[in-house]
Amino acid sequence: MSANRKLSDSLKLWLRAYRAPFLTASVAPVILGTSVGWYENGRINFVSGLLVLLGTIFAHFGANIFNDYYDHLTGCDDNNLDFTPFSGGSRTIQNGLLTARQAFWAGLLAFLLVVLIGLLLIIYTGRPALIIFGIVGLAIGFLYTAIPVKLAYRGLGEMGIFIAFGPLIVIGASYVQTGTISFLAFLASVPAGLLVMLILYANEILDEKADRSADKNTIIVKIANRNTALKIYRLILYVVPIWIIVFVIVGYFPYWSLIILCLMPKYIGTIFLSKKPFNDVKEMVPLSANTIQLQFLMTITLAISFILAGITG
Repeated sequence: MSANRKLSDSLKLWLRAYRAPFLTASVAPVILGTSVGWYENGRINFVSGLLVLLGTIFAHFGANIFNDYYDHLTGCDDNNLDFTPFSGGSRTIQNGLLTARQAFWAGLLAFLLVVLIGLLLIIYTGRPALIIFGIVGLAIGFLYTAIPVKLAYRGLGEMGIFIAFGPLIVIGASYVQTGTISFLAFLASVPAGLLVMLILYANEILDEKADRSADKNTIIVKIANRNTALKIYRLILYVVPIWIIVFVIVGYFPYWSLIILCLMPKYIGTIFLSKKPFNDVKEMVPLSANTIQLQFLMTITLAISFILAGITG
């Protein structure tokens, strides 16, 4: 095997282990927060924005692989026979591609890179308060499944994900640009966080059987009824566009934010998809895929609306 082939295979392995395809969940909120900062400040620092993006990516990488590691220790992923491309972990440990020890150290390396990038960002921007955002983000990412806290095992994982991928990232990215904690950034962070939480929520429906066997008491396990869980899914989905429209009407969001209405066909399609009768867990895979697509499209479209509002005055 050539050196290039080995390098390519190694890269594919680590991208799989870190679950790189799910990065849209964290990248989009960074772009949204940065666009809000630009809208309020009238300018953007691309260096600091890039550092925020890199730090967020490595934090997401670390959280994903620590999640795999601790779900392996509890037997949650090992017992999951109904895994899909969107649920059941990366399967790198279960398939013998990585040892649990390698996964742990890979997670630690990713978090150390976050610390290094965070220090560079603080030095570059002169904003030491950023350390708070970093500590909270790394804490949620690690404690999501880490023993003994195990937020996800206590029905607190969903709220942790909402905070981390909503207010924490969006307000943090905005703060880097403006130096102030923005109420507008908080308002924009709510739909962003809810949509990422829905990705987790949809995947937890797929994982319910395995989670229950490992005493992972997610919200879905506690609800214990798939139809009820899907009704809650739709309710949260309704909240997102309503939230944006209301804050356009009251004057917090620019009128450009109404361009999210162009996504209504996708929205309606996802709602109808969630109403289908599901006889098998794997029949719900398209719902997870649609949720991921909707999260990225909605968050990026909202970000574009702030950019357009800034350009047009």
